[in-house]
Amino acid sequence: MASKDSYGIVEWYGNGNGHRCGYCKSPNGNISDGMWAHALTVQNYQDLIDRGWRRSGKYCYKPLMNKTCCPHYTIKMEALNFRMNKSHKKIIKQVNKYLIHGIKPGEVKGQDQDGARDAPHLEAGNVPEGETPTVEGETTPGVENTETLSPPKPETMKDCSMDISKSEEASKSKKEIRKGQGADPNKPPCRKAKDIRMELKKKKLLAAGKDPQEVEEMFQKKNNPTDGVKTLEDYLNEPSNTEKCAHKLEIKLVRSNPRSQEFEDSFKESHSVYHSYQMKIHGDPPSKPSEAQYTRFLCDSPLEETKGEDKTHGRVSMGYGSFHQHYILDGKIIAVGVVDILPHCISSVYLYYHPDYSFLALGTYTALQEIAFTRSLNKMDQELKYYYMGYYIHSCPKMVYKGQYYPSLLLCPESYTWQPIEKCRPKLDQNRYSRLAPEGVEDENLNVPDDQITILFMRQLMNYTIYTQLNPKAKDAKAVKKYSQLVGKKVASNMMLFRSG
Repeated sequence: MASKDSYGIVEWYGNGNGHRCGYCKSPNGNISDGMWAHALTVQNYQDLIDRGWRRSGKYCYKPLMNKTCCPHYTIKMEALNFRMNKSHKKIIKQVNKYLIHGIKPGEVKGQDQDGARDAPHLEAGNVPEGETPTVEGETTPGVENTETLSPPKPETMKDCSMDISKSEEASKSKKEIRKGQGADPNKPPCRKAKDIRMELKKKKLLAAGKDPQEVEEMFQKKNNPTDGVKTLEDYLNEPSNTEKCAHKLEIKLVRSNPRSQEFEDSFKESHSVYHSYQMKIHGDPPSKPSEAQYTRFLCDSPLEETKGEDKTHGRVSMGYGSFHQHYILDGKIIAVGVVDILPHCISSVYLYYHPDYSFLALGTYTALQEIAFTRSLNKMDQELKYYYMGYYIHSCPKMVYKGQYYPSLLLCPESYTWQPIEKCRPKLDQNRYSRLAPEGVEDENLNVPDDQITILFMRQLMNYTIYTQLNPKAKDAKAVKKYSQLVGKKVASNMMLFRSG
């Protein structure tokens, strides 16, 4: 048996008690098991999250999927094959526009910022409960906008009636056209404006003496969707490739466990941002997001530091373990992403930001930055290729946005195998809790023999069989069996379960 230094140490705690659900507000609907992790290797935690576990500080928990009101499905995304959608591109462009030109979303260049109306992105969870987001220019149903519904002036009444009669005649003529009949066949078909512009540009180039073959090759390359496509990194790096920017954004990675000097130096400022975020976004009273609560929740971690030169997990320069990513705008921290760097993934723990910068849609923007970070680490360690986003809750509209990061996989709660989210959605539409894997695919790590469960008893490392021999009065067989099934065979043998007697 290996030395204690190569094992994690946990203390079993949970017994399936229910507590208030943060999604459907059920008072006892969120049911989970848990354990206190005094120490975990990064491989321990990687194996645990691959069985549906997550951590909050040093506390690790696993929802009881078939009992909880809102089943939590672990979700991961293949970072190397990530495809941006239009919304992702739009958000990056808006952030870049602010960084390069100083223009906020909804502003016009040169407009007085004091008089401009900011239109922040309403991300999932950022709309206060009981409020409905409104769009500028829209009116509340049932209430007239008296400024826009003023009657026409007397001299324009005749023109209005003529316009109405003309529109009625036009709509009548359209209705008279039967199915199958369309534009005049004697006239040339309509052409797209894009094609007309391209043809004019070709004529200009040819008139300027350009080689016809060269011109054709140039436009064929433009029309080929696989050539010259901008990557995620191209979009994110645009401000750094610009000579002069209105604002400077720097992303700094600092180790939170054990605490680096940079982490200590920035602790007060980071907590201040967290305090503002929890009060404004989540409605916490001023006393709740204290430094002690912040430390327990987001700074304490059971993950042991693993150096980057460890050949077992490749050569990631900063090493593996728990970190904070500081988003520093013009020398001031405006957001912090709490992440774990593990053997196969970047695991996103939490994100908080200063409410004054909510117009930058930092929830989505930082997620895209973390995906790019995962891709950069893959160049150092080819096993590290996934981005874990926590839990996907199909029954909660605020949480389904995680499924928009393609391609994503969900963890089956029965077989603990990964399934494409596209195949899972129809099942989850039918039932909140569903087996996602095909029939016949079973959990290979469910049944754990007693001699493969590692116990720490009286400062000695032993298996559960020996423990029961040394402590025949122990009445914890049921709890230990449940623990071994939830963590799985691999983890049960490589992680020490503390027993006091």
